[in-house]
Amino acid sequence: MLFLKKNKKKTRHHALTILALSIVVIVLFFGLRPKVWPITNDIHWLPKKNALRFINPGIAYVDDVHSFNSKQHSGEFTIHVSVAAESLRRRGFRPMLMMHDGDDRRQLTIWHWGSSVIAMNGDDYDNTRRWPRISAKDALTLGDASFITVTSSSIGTRLFINGILAKENKNWRLTVPDDGKKLRLVLGNSVYGKHGWEGEMYGLALYGKALSSEKVKSLYERSVRESRFLHCAAEDLLLLFTFSEHEGHLIPDQSGRNQPLQLPPRPIQLKKAFLSAPWHNFNPNRSFFVDAILNLIGFIPLGAVAYCWLRQSHSLPGKYEAAVIVVFCFSLSLSMEILQGWLPGRSSSLLDLGLNTLGAWLGILLAGWCVPATDKSSGASNY
Repeated sequence: MLFLKKNKKKTRHHALTILALSIVVIVLFFGLRPKVWPITNDIHWLPKKNALRFINPGIAYVDDVHSFNSKQHSGEFTIHVSVAAESLRRRGFRPMLMMHDGDDRRQLTIWHWGSSVIAMNGDDYDNTRRWPRISAKDALTLGDASFITVTSSSIGTRLFINGILAKENKNWRLTVPDDGKKLRLVLGNSVYGKHGWEGEMYGLALYGKALSSEKVKSLYERSVRESRFLHCAAEDLLLLFTFSEHEGHLIPDQSGRNQPLQLPPRPIQLKKAFLSAPWHNFNPNRSFFVDAILNLIGFIPLGAVAYCWLRQSHSLPGKYEAAVIVVFCFSLSLSMEILQGWLPGRSSSLLDLGLNTLGAWLGILLAGWCVPATDKSSGASNY
């Protein structure tokens, strides 16, 4: 009888061990699996159109826009780009163009929300902080090329759509981040590689001066008339891509300043974020709540099973068992969050770490409530 009882306990302990290990493997799989499929950079050069086609999570970038120097150009600039969005239904931050020097608060982005085009500095994407921005409604038409021109100078910031002034802000000046650090130009995504834009880009030019309204209109009309992206032949041309040439994984800079556009073979993160604060880019949408619930309930089974396994092992005093399991689950979650900072499409979040640990604690409470405490003294006497 005693032998059968011992075998029953061993079998139960082995079963809990296998179950606990299985849950750990499942947690690691879902916590570290790439969310970017396929793992190739989904960006295509279209030679017949002289265009680049971006499919989420495609990304292209210039590693160092060394030609821009705010002291030399007094902070004036013009960004002229031609794009055709593939979808106007997707919401959220989907940058067509970004200039980034390592600090999200200084970054310059041109992106669209539905059919609206937005140009701004910083990371106030949902406009909760009311940071300055300039935007134009109904600026994009599905499938049709739109010419977007943004100028910034001492007289303010202007946004042109198809050669026509759509919005002007004389009291605010859009700036290119330039604090002496490396300045990257990113197309079709953010530096984090998880905000993929979808569409076609037909040309991009960066000037070290603010083009006049007449020059912008003339440039647009000539481009439409000749059915190709045109630029102003000027000394102030700092960067130019007409996508008429392609060399391996590089698109040459046709301004002659040797700043090639790189098309990496795989999705990449140009900037890695580790354990970002819960309020950073907070957006209380459906995706946020689904992700939060999954992070919470995902660790409940692990906490419950690991707690039952530790009880069965009789290796620790009862008052330490719960603390050990919480520390173990916290350490497991922390390791995954750190590794997620290196994975394209994944987010390393302090909120996820907290929810995982809370889920483990709830699992322990559930196990303690459902399973009566093991009488260690009687268990020991049975052996």
